[in-house]
Amino acid sequence: MNKENRINYSFAEMKGIYERPETLNNFARERMERVKRLLKDREKYSCPSSCKLCCYGSILMSYTEFTYIMVNMQENWNMNDLQRIFEQKVGLLQDDRRALLCPFLDEKASQKHCLIYHARPLICRVFGTTAAACNEPIEPSFLDEEAFYFAYNLLYYSGEQFIALNLDEKIALYEAPFALWCLADDSSESRAYLIRLLEIEGDSLQGVLYDRPNNSFFVLEDGFKKGFSEP
Repeated sequence: MNKENRINYSFAEMKGIYERPETLNNFARERMERVKRLLKDREKYSCPSSCKLCCYGSILMSYTEFTYIMVNMQENWNMNDLQRIFEQKVGLLQDDRRALLCPFLDEKASQKHCLIYHARPLICRVFGTTAAACNEPIEPSFLDEEAFYFAYNLLYYSGEQFIALNLDEKIALYEAPFALWCLADDSSESRAYLIRLLEIEGDSLQGVLYDRPNNSFFVLEDGFKKGFSEP
């Protein structure tokens, strides 16, 4: 990471993230549409339209959600807007340098702060990144645990197998902020850069990694592995 509080990688030069197989794109479309139908009557909040507190912090998502966001952007954005996002906002770090800023937060807007609202990840749909406490009392609609885990499994699993991207023979990426998925998905060069970033900084920026030889999940904090059971 450099002194400009940004991951030191040229995201605007990426090409591979636009070229994934159509079967994968269709899988992401189908799964997210099912999640949308499941949550249709539950996504009702009393948040003030001007609030964006929960948009800060590393917004974690699955590879399925990342793919769906990319498909949505390619289908609905012009190339200039796409380039601008990757040039200016992907890879930005918060002041404490321990979390990635969501590149789709429009901080200048008085309301409707999310640039990908209809394609937003599950954590944003069920409300609460826990990045910051709410300034005002809110009443999120009820979502029972069974419905949440059903939606979660649709996005993180294919059959009985969880979805992850291999970075090398030892580590795979399971859940991560948008910028880390870009690095993992673009090319062998960007994956190698991500591995070096994890090794040098010793911080996965809250992303969840999978130890392939040991069949375990972990995050990196100050160079140390913090392991836990399957998410």
